[in-house]
Amino acid sequence: TFGAKVHRSPSDATEAGRTLRKDPKNHSGSLGIAISEAVEAAVHDETTAYALGSVLNHVLLHQTVIGEEALRQLAKVEETPDLIVGCVGGGSNFAGLAFPFLREKLQ
Repeated sequence: TFGAKVHRSPSDATEAGRTLRKDPKNHSGSLGIAISEAVEAAVHDETTAYALGSVLNHVLLHQTVIGEEALRQLAKVEETPDLIVGCVGGGSNFAGLAFPFLREKLQ
């Protein structure tokens, strides 16, 4: 829709990616590598903008929709979880799920 190009990370599109791809046994790929490549691309191309994400306030606020929805669905069946499991990369996905439950515990 927006004409974007999607690259695997590490990629051949950045110096950081090309360096890491020389020895694939030295890394497994990560969010950190992808962020490094995105920042490098933005620094070297004046038509590119980079928006920060992960655990910054605006992203966490948006991601809490996940936890709020989970709370409401569980309330409909009168259940309360003993534990919450979620993926953790940059942290926003898990925080968005867990923070509404944390609020309930702190009240």
